[in-house]
Amino acid sequence: MTYGRIIAGVTALAVALGGGVALAAAPKSATIKESTSLKFKPNRYIQDGLRWNKDVYNVRSGGTLQLKFNVKGEGPHTFTVVRKKDLPTTAKTLFNCKVCNKLTKAHGADPNSNAPPKFVYLENGVGQNTPPNVDRPGDSAGIGFGPAPISLKVTAKKGSTLHFLCLVHPWMQATVKVG
Repeated sequence: MTYGRIIAGVTALAVALGGGVALAAAPKSATIKESTSLKFKPNRYIQDGLRWNKDVYNVRSGGTLQLKFNVKGEGPHTFTVVRKKDLPTTAKTLFNCKVCNKLTKAHGADPNSNAPPKFVYLENGVGQNTPPNVDRPGDSAGIGFGPAPISLKVTAKKGSTLHFLCLVHPWMQATVKVG
């Protein structure tokens, strides 16, 4: 069989099947939860398995993200959109996370106090009393400081990828793909 006949056969099959494979639309909402585990061996290590329950969340533009954290567990947490290059990738950058320090301060948190931050929400890094639309770095919602769960509207354009982390636990990192 020649190469041309193979291509013609594959094309005919695709046409017979309705022109190809239809891609599923992104869901209207996604739920983000924490997951946790802890391992400890005296004089050897402590391994904290606190993380998001998924690495990638899919949601359509105009849809919502539901933040349902176990605020009685390892919280409080934040859902904070950052640039990919600002995500900590080493222990050194994890424990001196510049974007975390900047946005935690913008949330109104005082590192010398156990009091909750002044602002529960940030939109583009500016404090406010209502949940932000999610479309750019600096958009952030705190949970465990106030009422839970929280719904965030995703206003990022279709095809966008948003990287997020928890400012309190910056190793908790994941991605929102906007469809």
